[in-house]
Amino acid sequence: MTWPIALFLAVLQGLTEFLPVSSSGHLALVQNAIERFTGSPLADALAFDIIVHLGTMLAVVLYFRKDLGSLLAALRPGAGGRTTTARRDLFHLFLALFPTAVVGLALRPLAAAMLHRPVLVAGFIGVTGVLLLLTRTRTRGRQDSPDTASEFTLTRALIMGTAQGLAVIPGLSRSGLTIAAGLAAGLSPLAAFRMSFLMSIPTVAGAALLELGGHPEALAQLGWPAAGAALVAGLVALVALAILSRTLRQGQFHLFSWYCFAVAGFGILYFTLGGGQ
Repeated sequence: MTWPIALFLAVLQGLTEFLPVSSSGHLALVQNAIERFTGSPLADALAFDIIVHLGTMLAVVLYFRKDLGSLLAALRPGAGGRTTTARRDLFHLFLALFPTAVVGLALRPLAAAMLHRPVLVAGFIGVTGVLLLLTRTRTRGRQDSPDTASEFTLTRALIMGTAQGLAVIPGLSRSGLTIAAGLAAGLSPLAAFRMSFLMSIPTVAGAALLELGGHPEALAQLGWPAAGAALVAGLVALVALAILSRTLRQGQFHLFSWYCFAVAGFGILYFTLGGGQ
């Protein structure tokens, strides 16, 4: 993979991984478009996807380092005070992974097949847009509680975990679905944002390990362009997290739906008129 393509895809991944517009959908559409333009498969696509996802995962760790520190401190024997809430939080985050794993693994074969069906991917980006538009009444005028951790209950964890599992489908935004599910379940915007991304850390890491388990040679194919792309993706992702946090606080989360509709419409037209599936 050349430096220009690697850096372009890294910026795309960094922006779309956390903004609610589906990074997997964007990467699938762009990679299909590049392959159509060049007439040959994109080299090292799997390995590249894994490494840039790890780059953006590290961005989440850095952005939520204080929250992660509190959760890790709660594991210490004899810790008291606010660690009771942190332990409950950690327990609910752990439980959320079960529906994520069950739903995600069940849909994984379908998701893999869809990566080569760009018209379907574009259609699911449109579905993401519909779900984002439905959050409009959930963010307007909502006030965040002083302690967002106290809002995360077992039921809400299972709902958000299920939404995260569904997001394995290319075109369905992980952040979009989980935040929308959290808002629908009654979480405040800030709590939904916080829990969505804390849930993403073990999920992204687990998905990367799963892919590497099936393709152990993937990382051996990587070169400097991919390593540089991981760094760029992580830096851009930090900016995207700040943008998303601000739009949620301002009650403008639903505005991303119009972007999703535009990408979906363009993708369907481009790949349909060009003979795509």
